[in-house]
Formats: sequence, structure tokens, C-alpha cells
Amino acid sequence: MKVLTDLIEDLDEDSYTIMVVGEFKHGKSTFVNALLGRDIMPRGVTPTTATINVIEYGKEEKASVHKRNQTIEEFDTLDILKNYTADDDFDSDEIRHIKLTVDSTLLKNKVVLIDTPGVNDLSEQRSEVTHQFLPRADVVLFMGSLTSPIKASEEKFIRERLIKNGIDRVIFAANFMDSIDEEELDELTEFVERRLETITGVHLNSLYPLSALEAVEGKLENDAELLRYSGLPELEEEILRRIESGSRGEEKIKNFTERLVNICEVIEDEIKTASIASSQTITELELQFAAIQKWFGDLAAQETDLQNYLYDREAEINFMVSKSLSHFGERLNDDIETRIHTFQGAAIKNLVENQLPMVIKSQFTTWIDQYEDKIHQLLIKLEKEVSQGLTRSFNQSIQLQKNQRASFNHLSTIPIFDAKSGNAHVKAGVILGSVGSVALLLGAPFFLPIVGMAGLPYISEKIAEKQLAAVKPELIMTARQKVNEMVKDFDRQLSEYIKEATNDIRDRSLEEFKRLLYSYETILNDEMDKHHNETADIKKRESKLEELKNIVTSYRSGVEIYG
Repeated sequence: MKVLTDLIEDLDEDSYTIMVVGEFKHGKSTFVNALLGRDIMPRGVTPTTATINVIEYGKEEKASVHKRNQTIEEFDTLDILKNYTADDDFDSDEIRHIKLTVDSTLLKNKVVLIDTPGVNDLSEQRSEVTHQFLPRADVVLFMGSLTSPIKASEEKFIRERLIKNGIDRVIFAANFMDSIDEEELDELTEFVERRLETITGVHLNSLYPLSALEAVEGKLENDAELLRYSGLPELEEEILRRIESGSRGEEKIKNFTERLVNICEVIEDEIKTASIASSQTITELELQFAAIQKWFGDLAAQETDLQNYLYDREAEINFMVSKSLSHFGERLNDDIETRIHTFQGAAIKNLVENQLPMVIKSQFTTWIDQYEDKIHQLLIKLEKEVSQGLTRSFNQSIQLQKNQRASFNHLSTIPIFDAKSGNAHVKAGVILGSVGSVALLLGAPFFLPIVGMAGLPYISEKIAEKQLAAVKPELIMTARQKVNEMVKDFDRQLSEYIKEATNDIRDRSLEEFKRLLYSYETILNDEMDKHHNETADIKKRESKLEELKNIVTSYRSGVEIYG
């Protein structure tokens, strides 16, 4: 079965992901180098990671740049990373991520490291980080700094992102231990621990003070004492412990177990179906076989009915989404208008270039956080309804055949088409709409309309108070126009997303149902062959008995003649 093959492949390809997050200049890349025991990621005074870097194991070291336009650039060297730091002349928004294949002991046991871009404010982190990679990470290492412990932006990221995705997956480390006086280290570490416990609401077993620089130097120079002083060994032990016992690992095991159980149920249903078929008469088998042939003959009409049904459901989902987005747009416009009305000061350019875009992006992200799962639940429900509808359609076809023949009276529900269960793909959760996929619609180009407001002729670095009062009405009108454009565009993209999802539902459901029909057709064919073979055997036996009877009659006649 393909679903079983898929499960085996997923198990074989599954990996443990360690994701490193933190604000820029906190030594994330230096720490990643220390974990790898290699000086691979650009580090130092100037370099700041500007891309998401996914690091996997491989003896042949290479790099590939995965772009938003679906193209991939391949390189046979890791040195290309030097061209993708914050100071380099390239558009980071064009790149989804860079994949690196590295020969490292840590990565051999299916461990994947993810180094995230450095930003001034973690709330500015890319959608891929917060919505795609973060929810899937087995371990999230939050890299703070002992020299500037837990800023407001870091606290916001912890509250809004890390806690949401499971605080038990997070390890808190604080870099630059080598910059702190030894007599102050314990007190400062304890202070940061208390701050984190207040923010997270949970007791932390430990905050890991670290010197990433000493750690990487200790690894590169094979200096055991320097490595010990760096704090890295304790942190590495904790990472491995979390990988082996963390909730993410338990979720994976649960998911794979559920998929295996569901596959077993499908196989058991096919066995039950074969058992029922073996007890049926040739007439019943032939009628069911005819029903299958009729269903395939009516396939075009069935697909048309299914497509019309999906059009209606798609329209319903789009209506709900559009209605929600319309209310969202009104609230966002009101908020932006209030912010412009109450703005005081001369730096209106900063308001337009920085403050308003951040508010808009934050509120779009909040809407996604609130409604993405609801959209996916509607799609999951729709796929189950389609699967069950196909099953009911076929069972009704069987029932019609049954009603036409009085002898067709002991057919029970066919287990292989048990409408209660849906198909194996739905039960296994192998469905469209992966975590964070809606958020990826909000790529950097999406926010260009609002950023473009900075080019308005009356926007300058400084503006007089009287001028500010004069331009506010036009600024409000322009902002409303831009926000409406963005909401409309997002609605259009979501509509396309939902359309693709419903098409995927149609294709998956039909593919699985056809597979079930072919399987049932095979079962019926086998049973009919047995019946035909048995009939042929009976005829052979009857023929031989007739021959024997004739011989006996002949002998009897001879006895009578010769007395």
C-alpha cells in the first residue's frame, strides 16, 4: 500500500530540529559553529546572519539557495555564506532559506540545525521563522545576552511566540559570559532566570550562561579546559536530553502511531470485506461487480457532481473568510487613523516608514494566528465529508442493485467502504494546509504598498506642527486606501489558497476511493473465479459420474442379458 510506503519513508526521513533564535549581535552563528565544531557560519564584529540557514548532515559539503520564485541555486562550497550577511548587497526577501550540507558528528543522528536571521527586534522576524520553522522545531534555543538581559522586544517574542508553541521545547541561554566579572556572574544569572520565570510563568530548571566565542575556540583548538569554561558541555547535554524526551518527540511518535493504526484499520477492513465476499453467492458477487463497473462508467458525472459540491463549499469558506477580513480591515483602518490623529512630533517619516508598517504587519499576523487553524479545520472537515459522500454514493448504488434482486438479501455494509472512517489520508492527517502555510502569503512584497507611502511628496524627515495638521487628513485617506488594497489582495490570495486546497481534496479523495474500488474489484474477481472453478469442478465430477453411471448401466444390462 502506498500509504504504508509513505509512512516508512517519513519515518526514515524524520529528523530532530534544533532552532536558534535571538536578536542580532547575540552570537547565534558563533554558537552554531560551536555546536558543529566547525567555523562555517560567518561571525565576527560585522557579519550578521541575514537568511534562514538550514544545516543538515552530509559527507559531500555543499550549499543550495532556495528562492521565493521556486528556483534553487546549487553550490559545491560553503563559502557562499559570506555573500549573504546583512552587510552584503542582495535582497534577502527573495530568499526563502539556504540549505547547507555539513560533515559534522552532531548532525549524523538525523539532527538538523537552523540558524535564523538577526534582527533588531524579534517581532520583525520573518514569517517563515515564526510560522513555519518554529512550530516544527523539536528544540528552540533562545539566545539572550548577559550584557543586556531580556529587552522588551525579547519579552514580547517569548510571550507571543515561544509560549504559544510550547515553552517546554525552549532552552534559554545567555551569551557573553566572558564579558561578565566572575563575582557578578551568579547574581546576574539568577536575575535573568527570575525575569524569565516571571515572563513564562513556569519554573526554569536552569538558564545556561555561555561564552559562544570560547566554545567555538575550544572546539577548534581541541582545548578541553576552554571548552569547559565556556559552558557549552552542559548546554549540549540539555539539548540532547530535550531531543530524546521533549514533547515534540512525543507528538511525532503519537502521529506516526496514529498513522500506523489507521493503515492497519484499512487493511483489516479489506480482510473483513474479503471474508464477507467469500460467503456470498455468485449472483451477489456479480451484482456488486456490476455496480463497480457502473460507478466507473458514471465517473464523469460523479466528478461533475463532486466539483459542483466543492464549488459551493469553497464559496462558503471564502464568504466566511472575506467577512472576517472585512471586519479586520475596518478595525485596522480605525487603529491607523487614531494613530495618525494622535501623532505628535516632527518625525512623520518615521511614523510612515516604521511605526505604521510594524502595526499593520503585527495585526495581519494576529489575524492569521487567530484564523489559520479555523480555515484548516474547515478544509479537514470538507475532505472527510467528500470521502464519506463518495462512500455513501457507492453504497446507494449497491443498495439499488440489491432492491432489484430478491435473492440479494443478506449483504451487510461493505467494511472497505465504511463511511464512518473516511479515507486513510484523512485519518492519517496527510492533508493540505500545513502549519504556517497561510502566514507565508505575507511575504515581504505584500507590504510594499504601505512602505510606498514613504515616497509621498509631503513626507520628509522633519515637518512643522502646522504642516502636520494640514497633511494628516490626506495621510489618513492614503493610509486607508493602502490598507484596503492590502486586505483586498490578501483576500484574493486566500481565495486562491482555498481553491488549491479544494482541488487537492478532490484529487486525493477520488484517488483514494478509486483505490478502494479497485481493491474491492480484485476481491470480487477472486471470489467469482473460485465460484467458476468450483462450478467447473462440479461439472467435471457430474460428467464422470454420468460416465460411471453409463458404465454401471452397461454392466447391469450385460448381467441381465447373460443372466
